[in-house]
Amino acid sequence: MTKTSARITAFLFIALVLVLGALSLRPLFGYKAKTGLSPVNGELARHLESHYDEQFPAKDLGTNLWAAINYTLFDEGRQGVVVGQDEWLFTDEEIYPASRDGEVVNRNLHRVQQIADHLLAEGIPLVVLVVPAKARIYSEKLGSTRPEPVMASLYEAFQQSLAQAGIPAPELKPALEQAQRHGEPVFLRTDTHWTPAGANLFAKGAAEYIRARFNGLSWGEKTFVTSLGQPVEHRGDLLNYIPVDPAFSEYGPAPDQLIPRTTRADGDDQADADALFGDDSTSTVLVGTSYSANELWDFPGALRKHLGRDLINVAEEGDGPIVPMVSYLNSSDFRDQPPQLVIWEFPERYLAQPLESGQALAWFRQADNMLTAQADSHSETNP
Repeated sequence: MTKTSARITAFLFIALVLVLGALSLRPLFGYKAKTGLSPVNGELARHLESHYDEQFPAKDLGTNLWAAINYTLFDEGRQGVVVGQDEWLFTDEEIYPASRDGEVVNRNLHRVQQIADHLLAEGIPLVVLVVPAKARIYSEKLGSTRPEPVMASLYEAFQQSLAQAGIPAPELKPALEQAQRHGEPVFLRTDTHWTPAGANLFAKGAAEYIRARFNGLSWGEKTFVTSLGQPVEHRGDLLNYIPVDPAFSEYGPAPDQLIPRTTRADGDDQADADALFGDDSTSTVLVGTSYSANELWDFPGALRKHLGRDLINVAEEGDGPIVPMVSYLNSSDFRDQPPQLVIWEFPERYLAQPLESGQALAWFRQADNMLTAQADSHSETNP
């Protein structure tokens, strides 16, 4: 922070204190106590306190005001968000890596390989759908901010690693880039996630790749219909880092306009496309993050429609892509009813995030131990 901006911040802080001090007296004007409240046993004091809290939520007002000042004057929000141009917001996980030496990235690349090897040993192919970062598709909205080198090269490094390991992974970024250049919103302005239109475009490209790569499976046997809803206001998850609501909403980014999509099996409005393994012989499983788990984006529905085939969605919100995958591999559903194909939706930014789940870490340690034991056994039988 420069000396000038520091002085401005100090001035604004003093102004904030004065404003809050003046506002804090307003709830006392015109206060009328209920008849019969005793000042002796604390009834009157509690009533006054309750009235004061309702009329003047000081903490919330101060939070809203300070957030409005930071956003309007400094183009800043709380830690976790990067403020771009034209009210575009980005998660800082797409800009800054957890480790600049690439150690976290390399470790996670190895974990992806371990999971692919585990599935292959069970005779189950894996397709990885790498979701490019919003900051990559809308880089022109970042302004002067630039992702650090590890993040800038992350997508290509991920795709190259998958190709070298022989793990099927379609290149879906160009389709999103082309749509964006033609003015079709593929990511939300105030949210980390894609628009339903962007999810549909991504699903279409993924389905074309999967149907061509695994043409021995039955595709196109089921028909799904997508219905569009009326535009609705959507307050993206990144607005949580600019808490101007409700007192100073007009000084923060405007909410997005989202056109909802709903995809269902044709002729069956009550069809539950997520029913667990309705047909064991044709099961396809989708594992992933909130890009797949949140119904707002309709990504599983779009994927079903373009595949022409049902799938089981075991994606989870809030845990990244690796934890839901390990949870699924540890589940009785996987052991008792193994699928024919696993599709793994994997946002690129999570490759640079450390894995903190004890259960997942234990799974990978066990996988490493099994690999070591197999290698030792092979060396003993083939001296």
